[in-house]
Amino acid sequence: MHSTRSAAGEPHARFSPRRSGNVTALLVIAMLVIGALLGVLWLAFGSSGNEEGETPILQKVVRESYSHIVLEQGEVQSSDNFEIKCEVKNRTGGNNPSTTILDIVKEGIQVKKGDWLISFDSSVLENELRQQNILTNTQKTIVIKAKALLDTAIQAKVEYLEGTFVQEVKTIQNEIFVSTETLKKAELSYDSVKRSVARGLLDALQLEGEKFKVDAAKNDLELGNKKLQVLREFTKAKMLTQLETDIEAYEVQYNNEKLSFEEEEQKLKEIRDQIAVCKVVAPQDGQVVYANVQSSRSSAEFVVEKGAAVRERQVILRLPAPGKMQIEAKISENRINLVEKSMPVEIGIDAFGDLELQGEVSKVNKYAEPGNWWSSNTKEYVCLIQITDPPPAIRNGLTAEVRIHVDDRADALQVPVQCVLEHRGKTFCLFRQGKNYQTKRVVFASTNDKTVAINEEESDSIKVGDEVVMNPREHFEKFDFSGFPDLEAPAPEEEAVTQQSDVAPAGKMLATSGGAE
Repeated sequence: MHSTRSAAGEPHARFSPRRSGNVTALLVIAMLVIGALLGVLWLAFGSSGNEEGETPILQKVVRESYSHIVLEQGEVQSSDNFEIKCEVKNRTGGNNPSTTILDIVKEGIQVKKGDWLISFDSSVLENELRQQNILTNTQKTIVIKAKALLDTAIQAKVEYLEGTFVQEVKTIQNEIFVSTETLKKAELSYDSVKRSVARGLLDALQLEGEKFKVDAAKNDLELGNKKLQVLREFTKAKMLTQLETDIEAYEVQYNNEKLSFEEEEQKLKEIRDQIAVCKVVAPQDGQVVYANVQSSRSSAEFVVEKGAAVRERQVILRLPAPGKMQIEAKISENRINLVEKSMPVEIGIDAFGDLELQGEVSKVNKYAEPGNWWSSNTKEYVCLIQITDPPPAIRNGLTAEVRIHVDDRADALQVPVQCVLEHRGKTFCLFRQGKNYQTKRVVFASTNDKTVAINEEESDSIKVGDEVVMNPREHFEKFDFSGFPDLEAPAPEEEAVTQQSDVAPAGKMLATSGGAE
């Protein structure tokens, strides 16, 4: 049994070193495999990177149609909106609501001219109407009385001139006539008595009595003439002055009361008109659109609904004309200068699928839209695009994509925008001719995000099929600017790069910095 245990233990002692050697061998093999993979990866990517840096990427110059398009999202709206406003006036002052909506037509339905749209609360106005009716009738009574006083004063003047004055004149004239007759009789009697006294038939005392009668008759005649003179020269003028003053006073009073009555009538008419505008009907055919107002924090400031309080002149509804539709798009400030009025536009509306509409720019705002607290610092400008022949199914609020054709050229010589190198205020491209490279000046006719349309008259000679370098910054050392004496002075940074060109080739250094960008 002892030998058996030792035999059993002996194989165990021989197995441990063998297993340790196998593990070591596996580790060595794994390290060799990993090293080989790393070497393959380095050869694949490292060598290709070096090769790419040494061998320029080429692209041929082409001549084909060119388009510069500004692409934006917009919203369909009517260019001929008839706004339905609250015409009920604010009767309390300030910025308080003038009335509330009792009932309103549903949004989105088509209405005809004369159809009912809105009913505003008119209860306050109806109370005012009752009170104003009382005030107007009271003032009308006052005007009637003032007119009666004026007419009486005018009639009093006529009565005096044509009646009382003439009557008084006749009375005095009669008195004068009687006094004249009495004087004549007294004078005849005095003469007769005087002759009798001279004959001695009568005594002197009787003569004195007759003389007294003559003097009394003369006094009566003088008094009558004086009364007539006073009546004509003084009494008449005094009475006319008083009567005319009464007429003027009553006329002023009547006019004042009449003006007050007219004001009360005007207030009454205004209240009736205000009650009339509490019921709004459609002034034209159209589709009902609520004029809801949203605040800058996207919470509703005003929602058109029953019971909503509205202010004077506040827009409640809009009736867009379906045949005159436009799109409102907002253009960012870095592209707004590209867009001009009358530019052609291709329009795609999500609701119409692949249907493409045509239009043109009708207006470009000169001022940026007000920003919100959550918006970016980029300014945006509203651009209005009139739709040519809008389909009948189009409606307000639809989302649209607009493609504004800033520049269209049917035949343009073009290179990719990556081929262009800007150097000291000018733009250049690097062309390969066999094994050599040639630097040519390129003047833009137009450019978009992908290609550059070349101005062939001002640029150097460039032909279709010429091979142009796509990565010019990585091959800056191949450029030769000696044939362009009109270049701007180098910037300090560029001059420093030139001074380091003796230490490292410029092309290698720029390619490295370009790759970092």
